[in-house]
Amino acid sequence: MSRRSAYTLIEVLVAASILIIAVAAAAALALITVTREETNARIARCQNLHEQAARLYQLGLAPDTISAILPADPAVVSLVFTPQSLTIANLGTVDRADTTLTFLTTPQAAAWTGGNWTSGESSASARRTSTLVVIRPSLR
Repeated sequence: MSRRSAYTLIEVLVAASILIIAVAAAAALALITVTREETNARIARCQNLHEQAARLYQLGLAPDTISAILPADPAVVSLVFTPQSLTIANLGTVDRADTTLTFLTTPQAAAWTGGNWTSGESSASARRTSTLVVIRPSLR
């Protein structure tokens, strides 16, 4: 009696399930990688904006002017300047400001509507804060 060699239904199902698990793992890894890349890009963009705000303050601009001229970013929750005077021995008085930037790190549903950015997620776990101390010559 001649016996034909072929795959059984069980072998095909096992091979298909292994293939499905591998494809699902690759898809999950790709999603995690893309999300991490987007988060890192968002953090880098917000840090750059914070540094630019500090440089503008050093150039003598007022905090309100700085907030007005910086480009809008949906990830930025707030940019706060806390100006103070600082006296340094043998140098005199200089202006000092603590600049605090609060921003969202997670991807969010952001949209440009009516000339304003509207942000998505704003949970506390998605927020990060960056603080820079900026010193400039006194303009008084």
